[in-house]
Amino acid sequence: MKKTALLLVLALCLSLLAGCGGSAEGEASVQSVSMICGMGSVGLAERFAGVVTAQGETEIKADSNSKVASVKVSVGDEVTEGQPLFTYDTAQASMDLERARLDLERMKNALADKEKEKASYEETANSLSGEELKTYQLMIREANADIVEQKYNISSKNMEIERLAAALKNVTVNSPVSGVVKAINENGSYDEMGNPKPFMTIVETGGYRVKGYVNENNASALQMGMDVLLRSRVSDAVWHGTINEVDWNNPAQGNGNYYGGSDDTTQSSKYPFYVTLTDSEGLLLGQHVFIEPDYGQDAVADANTIHLPSWYIVDADSNPFVWAQDSRGRLEKRSVTLGEYDEMMDTYVVEKGLTPEDYIAFPDESLAVGMTCVTYDEGNFDGGDMTGFDEGMMEGGMIAEGDMATADGAFYGDNAADFGGEVPMDGAEVMPEEAIAGGDNT
Repeated sequence: MKKTALLLVLALCLSLLAGCGGSAEGEASVQSVSMICGMGSVGLAERFAGVVTAQGETEIKADSNSKVASVKVSVGDEVTEGQPLFTYDTAQASMDLERARLDLERMKNALADKEKEKASYEETANSLSGEELKTYQLMIREANADIVEQKYNISSKNMEIERLAAALKNVTVNSPVSGVVKAINENGSYDEMGNPKPFMTIVETGGYRVKGYVNENNASALQMGMDVLLRSRVSDAVWHGTINEVDWNNPAQGNGNYYGGSDDTTQSSKYPFYVTLTDSEGLLLGQHVFIEPDYGQDAVADANTIHLPSWYIVDADSNPFVWAQDSRGRLEKRSVTLGEYDEMMDTYVVEKGLTPEDYIAFPDESLAVGMTCVTYDEGNFDGGDMTGFDEGMMEGGMIAEGDMATADGAFYGDNAADFGGEVPMDGAEVMPEEAIAGGDNT
């Protein structure tokens, strides 16, 4: 299990620190129980940035050949299916229709004249031979070409008349869906690709979904149908959902690379994925959240219950104890009472003997009772409080959509897999647990 493997690496690092300290200076490195068990997910969880979006958007285009006379709604208005949105200028449409009908009449007259001309050529040719016959045959072929072209023009004009007539019948454009008016493009502006924007955009009501990006290097962390948790970035609120779509056909190229280049071969792609929400109470449209696979960690995230990884417990089957820091800052063997064992998470519930505020060491042969304890905790990462973590850090490259964040505070960038999965993003600092664990990150 990937999460367990990462924790074992962390625990072994602590063990090495403890061993070196114990043998050389009589010191043992200890870590807080709350940090080890902080999220109930045994301290580590893949996380992806996401944003709350509407279930869908409907774009309504105005007829380019008709002028909008009046708009019946404003941005932010709630509309129902069939409600009038805007109307066309009928005066202009009537003039255009009349002009098209006159053009059609002239085309039909021109076609009739050309057909008579062709018939005259054919009649004359019947009495000719030699070079004169060849001349008239050429004139007949040219007349035929003109007739074909004129018939095509008449067909096109008929379609134009049908469209203009339909526009007159559909003077009022009604909403095809129920929702909220998101945008109205009355000035006829264009997008960044030079394409005309839709005249009106309606955000469909009926619930939210969450959009995120997964990087090509950590795409295996997400699967269709996977249950996920969505955590607020400013509180401890949690929502549940299921990944219902991963759009592999529309990659967005990432800008992170570790080779100094900027061409397509040194960059990686990110793919959008979408989460269908089981519950959405309290969510806001446009709100940013963290998305993480649901391994059952939320079900055991009771702040008053300690779910300790089994590798911190010695003699779990007989006389379980842990190496803990006592009130004097010295190492001791502390007996603990164990409760339920979670095989999937490889954790025990500690019913007695430990509190979240206690500090414990990873078991190692070099440990001895009475060693001086050296704490290894959040402050060792950057020496300061991280309550200033906000969206600006995300925009500045601390964590980008599609880059994986883990609950131990490390953020891994686009090419982390190329370096064993443990390379921070461009210039990113390793952040402490509080910064992303659902606490007060304002």
